Amino acid sequence: MRNKVIIVSLAAISLVSIGLFAIDRKFVQEYNIRAASMSKSVDENNISFYRNNQIILFKPNTKGKSKKPVPYTCTIKPDGDLSKPKFSKELSKLGFTGTVAYDSVNGKLYMSRYNNQEHDYALYESEGAKGKWSEPVQMKIDGTGTKRGTKSYMLTAGWNYRERGLTGFRNPSIAMGGNRIYFTAKLSRKGEGNVGRTDIYYIDKKPDGTWTRPTNCGKKINSYGNEDYAFCLGDTVLYYMSTARGNVDIWKSYLINGEWIKGDVILDPINTHARDYNLIADANNIFLISNRDEKGHDDVWLFRHNPDTAIIPNPVPIPPDPEPMPIVDIRKDWNFVLFYFDFDKDVLTEEFLRQFNELVTEMRQFPGETFEIAGHCDQRGSDRYNQKLSERRANHVKNMLIQEGFPSYQLVAKGFGEKLPIIAAPKSEDEFQLNRRVEVRILSKDTSSVSSDSVRTSREEAEKQMPEDYKMSPDAPSLGKM
Repeated sequence: MRNKVIIVSLAAISLVSIGLFAIDRKFVQEYNIRAASMSKSVDENNISFYRNNQIILFKPNTKGKSKKPVPYTCTIKPDGDLSKPKFSKELSKLGFTGTVAYDSVNGKLYMSRYNNQEHDYALYESEGAKGKWSEPVQMKIDGTGTKRGTKSYMLTAGWNYRERGLTGFRNPSIAMGGNRIYFTAKLSRKGEGNVGRTDIYYIDKKPDGTWTRPTNCGKKINSYGNEDYAFCLGDTVLYYMSTARGNVDIWKSYLINGEWIKGDVILDPINTHARDYNLIADANNIFLISNRDEKGHDDVWLFRHNPDTAIIPNPVPIPPDPEPMPIVDIRKDWNFVLFYFDFDKDVLTEEFLRQFNELVTEMRQFPGETFEIAGHCDQRGSDRYNQKLSERRANHVKNMLIQEGFPSYQLVAKGFGEKLPIIAAPKSEDEFQLNRRVEVRILSKDTSSVSSDSVRTSREEAEKQMPEDYKMSPDAPSLGKM
């Protein structure tokens, strides 16, 4: 067997990747979520990024006779808030509904419009020229459009003379530099059938400028409920709305090895007991629609920096370790993998989800073995709270491994609270983060018991191999496998 310790290092992840993967976590402690200052006592929805640092949103025109929502534009201010909405006469002439996919690279705007001939919604595109949008034309998508049937007119008495193509496409969003579009549909035809009610699909642009037949994103994204408002950030994170748990919530998935992994619901403050949906994000901003306020209107919500918030509490004195506590027999020829967690959270940080596949590969080299999954916390918070938090962290990784096919009876989840830190007296947030982890190791009956002190010693030996000036900076070397 190979002796090695796999240490996942922040230095191994570029700043770009961290920015994209962790955008929804960036705002958890440093920012407060609030309704945009321009939000009033009318429903606002269907938000999309637009040119010139703007967003498009739909709301009723208070000055008009009709209460039908119409498109407005808002400019994103330097502080992340939105300017007063301006009715867009130009966009209203395009006749679209829902979100739009603005392609800044190719100067195009993709949208959903009602097609009178097909009596349903279809995707259209408009070209930008001299600051104006051309009249939208229906996109050429394989499988769409009415066409002649394969049977003769006489044989079918005209009933099958024309076959209707795929329709009902709504809420497009852009990805892959304009070469992919995600959208919502409810398709029943064999080969494109929905997983649930409304599903998320995508189409890819072909070399001739036409688009591929719609592809369902599959059961890892779509549930038996409704999915909608897909938004892809950096081609690595997919945010979308789902009713998989009964409520209208925002979920997310990550692209791992070319496939979207099973989506999961995002935690508070992005999701609440209210209706939360239509999240869009860039490297500096998150906007979403929610009716969480007391008036119950659908409003645009965003994050504003709160400089008065204490992000990192002062370290508290570390209590002396208890008497050595025996851990179940541990086999020494396979050590552990470290996963680091955000402060006070029991889910993996996005930047290390890619390491999960490596863990699975390693564990599958030991068929039939039983594994201990040990959760740990840093030294902030009460002993009782940290014990519970470490148990939740261990169980979170255990559940992920069960989804990968490992039998639950071969996985033993344990929480050790703050009793076994890697850094005994952390001084920086990076050092605190090293203590927020889950370790995985093999349990064996044919070796002697290993106490907590000896486990600590093995970690200290690994720590000694770190450079003394290692500060988790972007320039620090990757530790990788040792």
